[in-house]
Amino acid sequence: MKLGIIDIGSNSIKLLVAETQSPLAVNYQTTWETRISEGLGGDNPVLSDIAMEQGVEAVKSLIKEADRYQPITFYVVATSAVRDAENRDVFVDRIRQETGLELDILSGEQEAAYIGWGITTDPTVEKYKEFCLVDLGGGSMELIHIKDKEIVAKTSLPLGAVRLSEKCIPDPTLPMKANEMKRITRTVQDTIYRSDFKFPAGSNILAGTGGALTVAREIRAGWLSLTPKQVSNSLGLTYLRYLFLELASMHQYERSRLAHLPDARADIMPTALITLITVAELANASGFVHSRHNLRYGLAASLIDKHIDS
Repeated sequence: MKLGIIDIGSNSIKLLVAETQSPLAVNYQTTWETRISEGLGGDNPVLSDIAMEQGVEAVKSLIKEADRYQPITFYVVATSAVRDAENRDVFVDRIRQETGLELDILSGEQEAAYIGWGITTDPTVEKYKEFCLVDLGGGSMELIHIKDKEIVAKTSLPLGAVRLSEKCIPDPTLPMKANEMKRITRTVQDTIYRSDFKFPAGSNILAGTGGALTVAREIRAGWLSLTPKQVSNSLGLTYLRYLFLELASMHQYERSRLAHLPDARADIMPTALITLITVAELANASGFVHSRHNLRYGLAASLIDKHIDS
């Protein structure tokens, strides 16, 4: 059985087509950089008409892209941006009316659980018995403690790169100022301190998922004249700090000219990097093991397991 999974995130909308095999067999995946979370950093967050229109069009286009693989069913889920929007029901109705599909809005707990399940499908992290997974999105950040492929603890925090940028940076088109760096760092530190989440004792291994680490890996590959698959999935703090300082010192239009940095992420990339660096420092980790196996992989694995059990 082939499944189509569409994940409507805050900063992008992703498609995964997978089959009911063990291990998970992936037929196709792609990402649309559609930021539906624009302007959601305020006290009364709402999805704009433009954001909803772009979201619906992206979902319709992704369904067409998946048609050649003939999935027998689609599952469409949404995370932080839609979850926090006061008019989320309007968006759910528009998805239903224009695609015929039901949009499932995941809670923070569900989101973290599926992300944790997803990382366990990645063979590149199998050698690690215990680690913390950091998934950074546009609206939220999930921290997941995994031991022996089981989720020990998880939390979803309002520390997404778009949310933090809107909260801490008055004009993201300009180079980042020192006080803005400090504001983001303090916000990340204080939010994690106030949460119940504890990083695994005795383990300084962080796995990382999300667009920022994907882009950071692709930029590194470009600098080394390699493909992303050829370059190591280990991204050390030394490299991430260097990349952050380079991007933070640029205007947005300068970042947009860089190879492998999408225009849609040029404004938030410095915020994403300093957020990841702060988390690694709090965890006493030297960097991240990057994985692409996040929420949609976990959801696919969960649905496939249910199908096999039935």
